[in-house]
Amino acid sequence: MVTPPNVEALRLRLRDHVLRNKLKSSTRRELILETLASIGRHVTAEELLRDVRTRDARIGAATVYRTLRVLQDSGIVAERHFEGGASRFELLGDDHHDHLICTVCGAIVEFEDDVIEHEQKRVAADHGFELLMHRHELYGICPKCRASNATSRPVRRM
Repeated sequence: MVTPPNVEALRLRLRDHVLRNKLKSSTRRELILETLASIGRHVTAEELLRDVRTRDARIGAATVYRTLRVLQDSGIVAERHFEGGASRFELLGDDHHDHLICTVCGAIVEFEDDVIEHEQKRVAADHGFELLMHRHELYGICPKCRASNATSRPVRRM
């Protein structure tokens, strides 16, 4: 199971990034970060905007998009481009993880597997590569969709 990121540590990282880069301090940025953390899953910018507006209706799309860019620049958030869908954003914790993605409903499950991590390093070394990073995405049909017999026409809604 993937450990959820420590929101207070992320908030401190954001404040440090803002200071180091001489950006204007913003309570709205922190509200967006807190909202993203409370959602607890990969979200599109539009989904994040919808949830942010339940907390402060004055925050607009441009503010959310600019904040997502700042959060990416600071290493707090990663933008993911899963096959067949819109960009999604996730908070980055200290632990590396991979993804299982349902091609029917778009569900995303994060997982960690030491055996897979070891094998990836071995394969890279066998081919003379120094592994710097990787992305591991497994696509299939989740148990819920399989149980509802939704396997006949997978639709990529990610």
